[in-house]
Amino acid sequence: MYGNQRWPWILSVSNIPFTLRLCACLASVPICVLIYVLTFTKFYDSRILVVPMLIWAWTFDKKGTYIYFWSFVGGVGIYYLLSLISALHLPAVPISLIIDIPVIIIVAVAIIALKKRQIDRDTEPLRVLTEENKQQRQLAAEQIRQFEQIKTQFLINVNHELRTPLAATYSYFELLKVLFEQKGQLDYKDHGTYLRDALRYCEELRSIVNNILDTMDIDNIQPAYSYGQYNVAEVILEICTNIDIVRHEQYRIHIQVPSNLYVQANMQYLRHILHQLLTNAFKYTPPGSPIIIRAELDPAEENTVYISVKDRGPGIPFREQAHIFDQFARLPRDIGGTVRGTGLGLYICRQLVERMHGHIWVESSGLQGRGCCFRFTLPRAEVVTATTGHMPGDPTQGF
Repeated sequence: MYGNQRWPWILSVSNIPFTLRLCACLASVPICVLIYVLTFTKFYDSRILVVPMLIWAWTFDKKGTYIYFWSFVGGVGIYYLLSLISALHLPAVPISLIIDIPVIIIVAVAIIALKKRQIDRDTEPLRVLTEENKQQRQLAAEQIRQFEQIKTQFLINVNHELRTPLAATYSYFELLKVLFEQKGQLDYKDHGTYLRDALRYCEELRSIVNNILDTMDIDNIQPAYSYGQYNVAEVILEICTNIDIVRHEQYRIHIQVPSNLYVQANMQYLRHILHQLLTNAFKYTPPGSPIIIRAELDPAEENTVYISVKDRGPGIPFREQAHIFDQFARLPRDIGGTVRGTGLGLYICRQLVERMHGHIWVESSGLQGRGCCFRFTLPRAEVVTATTGHMPGDPTQGF
């Protein structure tokens, strides 16, 4: 504690018993007064009375300073009154006593300042440790609060998003059961619509459950090292072909992707990201509105590829864009709407993009009909062999 101090015992009195300190202080006053009286006629110096102030300030800090100072002033005052009214013809109060009062005050302040500096230096490690513990407790409390908020939002989303497709699926199957019991058979021409609607709601349930399971596993899965070089145009074609809603509305898709553009990526991750962005574009945009898929090199960084999905939906307000990639994040307008979701799709996309050393963001003016554009980056792959795939560059053409 005192490694950097030359005489640490001078300022440290915490180990001295209280009784011993008090006795030293009380004894210093009469001893110094006696020395002053015996030597006054020879030296005319009262600075010996400063010594008790040193002892009192050293042993009892501010309390000792106040006690001795007021005792000194009171003693001088009492002596002065006695010299005026007493018949003993006491000597007058020397002017040096009055002059030494500021000296006593300065000495007391200096001693207290030195002790305070020593205490601050000695307690600095403890203060730093206490501050770190306080910050850790605050951080832990904030993490608990965020966890409780996420848990609450998760329960709200699951309760809202699962209830409708579960009820609809059950109703359709119950209706089919009643029809089968009444007629003994089901006719596809008359009852096929019910079965297709039931399967559609089952698909929504499957998508919601998969998103929840993916989110639960994503933090436990090690980052993928199985990267490959993939043609962006071919991957987009494959995704568009395998999504039912995209395949049925091909006229809405406009692709602007060079046929010789390759990225370094994990195929499973890239498929999932494109599938999620395209599905969202169809879910949140008006029927018949165009959706543009574009890929291009970054003009400022030739080793980076931009991939974007742009729509003409309702857009995303500025205040919501910073949180759209958080867990269970849904826009207030969508929570009570007809489009179901858990708020996990974009969160998973962000995690997968970052694992492939890219980043994802959204651009939107927030105005109705202006839509939004989701962009993400991936490392460019250098491939010299010609690709067999071909993508039209005309944005007015579908695939």
